[in-house]
Amino acid sequence: MHYHIYFRISRGGIGIPYELAKTEFQAVFNDFGMVITSESWARRHMHVDLDLEPVDVKTRAADLGYTEAILHLHSEPYRDEALSPIERGRWHVGWVRRRERKVYQTEVYVQDSGALLKYAPDKRGFQIEQGGEKRLAFGHHAHRAMSVLDVRFLFNIVMPSPVDVVLDPFAGYGGIVFEGRRRGLSVMASDIDHTLTPGLSALTPGSCYVADARLLPLAENSIDLIVTEPPFRTVHRPAVLKSIRELRRVLKPSGQMVFVVSSDMREEICASFAKLNLKIDIVGVIPRGGGLKCPVLKIRPID
Repeated sequence: MHYHIYFRISRGGIGIPYELAKTEFQAVFNDFGMVITSESWARRHMHVDLDLEPVDVKTRAADLGYTEAILHLHSEPYRDEALSPIERGRWHVGWVRRRERKVYQTEVYVQDSGALLKYAPDKRGFQIEQGGEKRLAFGHHAHRAMSVLDVRFLFNIVMPSPVDVVLDPFAGYGGIVFEGRRRGLSVMASDIDHTLTPGLSALTPGSCYVADARLLPLAENSIDLIVTEPPFRTVHRPAVLKSIRELRRVLKPSGQMVFVVSSDMREEICASFAKLNLKIDIVGVIPRGGGLKCPVLKIRPID
């Protein structure tokens, strides 16, 4: 089956690197005989062959972050007939001419921008506690919740099993927790900041902890997947580095971790994981405002 993939160009006014979007798509579809037949970095799209029917492609695409649309392609010889494709912004549906062929393009998947906006940190309310009172805050303005698209990328590069237990030990305003719960996963949230308890408890009732990541109230080998973005500020760095041994303790022997870090802390983080006999892969770099580059680390035990 032939498909045309259109990647999103930006989110929140910040560009999405082509390779980042491509990495996510490959992680979701590589097990289905995916072959890239052509690609355009500049225009953020590519053509692929997949051993999947359109209905199955649509199902698997539903949780993608950086993919805007997927079109199914059916081609026939072009015989000089008039073609009237319908414009859909960056693409067309219906018959279009491609050299000596005509191609019928059908939308298999188009990202729901309205749903993404509803889930965005600056739209999704989050309760915090201040001075003994609860009030509604917004993660985007407090810089403590990730973009919906970025969080989807983190989950898609590991493709967790429905029975996996997931932990975010630096939960903040719960962007990662929210996405895990949306996918129907069992998610535990932990943060040292007690003011976040109302919001995190609402996201994951009974699985929220006020705890230092260096000393978690969790059993050894109890977590399948850790997905997190630790604080970037220099003052927090010693605590983040010391937490790595504790995260290794609660992770199952076959478990995985996904860390989003700032570029200036990458070497220290990787060195700390390597000392615990863990393999580290940099699967992408997420750009942020102000020119900040955030490597995404995929960590797992060495075979």
